Amino acid sequence: MNSFSSKHPVIFGIILIVAAFVVTGVLTALTTAVGFSTEGGTVIGRIVVAAVLILLFHACFHWDKSFSGIALAWPVLIVVAWNIVYHLMEGAGFVAASAIPGAILAGLAPGLFEEVIFRGIIIDRLLASGKGVWYSLIVSALLFALVHLTNIVGMSLANVLVQVAYSLVIGLFLGAVYLASDDIAAVILAHASTDISNQIFATSMVVVFLIVLAVLAVYALMLARKTAAEER
Repeated sequence: MNSFSSKHPVIFGIILIVAAFVVTGVLTALTTAVGFSTEGGTVIGRIVVAAVLILLFHACFHWDKSFSGIALAWPVLIVVAWNIVYHLMEGAGFVAASAIPGAILAGLAPGLFEEVIFRGIIIDRLLASGKGVWYSLIVSALLFALVHLTNIVGMSLANVLVQVAYSLVIGLFLGAVYLASDDIAAVILAHASTDISNQIFATSMVVVFLIVLAVLAVYALMLARKTAAEER
């Protein structure tokens, strides 16, 4: 598997993504069948699949560097602040205190699941194939963004395209932080922070949203440029 993944990292990445989502879907269906809610089943499925992938591809992760990249991920606070301000201006209130643990898990699960796949494994395999920082960053971010096209089921095309654009920028940002720090824990935490800040709410600003994305994109490109220069 290591030979194939290092020789054909993009094909390997696509196969990995499809397999991970299919298995998660099966686990969600099974847990739902025994009484869990669909959301709860999805959380369990994502966490289980992420744990299995960590065990299978343990060589891709450098846990000794955990949280060393936190300082590089500081712009995630801009996204968290945006989520909070946006929801408050929309008149949304906080969820009940009893629902907060579930909301945290619902925000943590996709961060763990997606970062293990798109940053931890796919970037590692791209680098192992001899690809440079820029190639690895852009390909991993594109794959991350394209996965969100699946949300076309049950969502308008306009909303899906906005989500894809948002995911692309977030993918560039998280990928740049990961490439600079080799710290999977930091990007999992950063990703989870954005999702949790959405989960804790019960539920004109387009210009502000675009500014947030622009700041993240510029930061990601500057960080990647610095990392690529250090690689030489």
